[in-house]
Amino acid sequence: MENRIVVDTLRVLLGAVLIVILYLQIVGLPWLSGVIAEDLPAEAYMRWPILALSIAGLACVQVGVVSTVHLLGLTRKNDVFSHRALRWVNALIGAALAGSLVCLMTILYQSSTVAGPPLWMLLLLCGVLVGVGIALLLTVMRSLLIQATTLRRDMDSVI
Repeated sequence: MENRIVVDTLRVLLGAVLIVILYLQIVGLPWLSGVIAEDLPAEAYMRWPILALSIAGLACVQVGVVSTVHLLGLTRKNDVFSHRALRWVNALIGAALAGSLVCLMTILYQSSTVAGPPLWMLLLLCGVLVGVGIALLLTVMRSLLIQATTLRRDMDSVI
């Protein structure tokens, strides 16, 4: 019972995160990029590429959140040791790698145009490294999930 409350609460919070991210993608970031383009007319040409990269980065986060919600659903049903869980773990790995790629593309784009502040570039570099690190960690966790699924199936056949 206690596990269900935690899982349901986490699913509601992740749903709220999805709504906030969707709002940012549709309203917040386009408005902000317009304001920045007006304030910095010399760099206004960067508005659309940076906006597209920002929306793509948030889409990677959305994929990760949706995958986590589905994995929580499998946990709630005590069905996490199944091949259905592998699909969602693969999606998490892909989202982490795609997020790293978006950060790397942003670094390359800004380096070839107008480099941002050093702290911004450092944060983007950290985004690349963290995304790759998360993908590697999830790959190890995926192999553990495969082993646990195999062991559970073997134990079910014995019993």
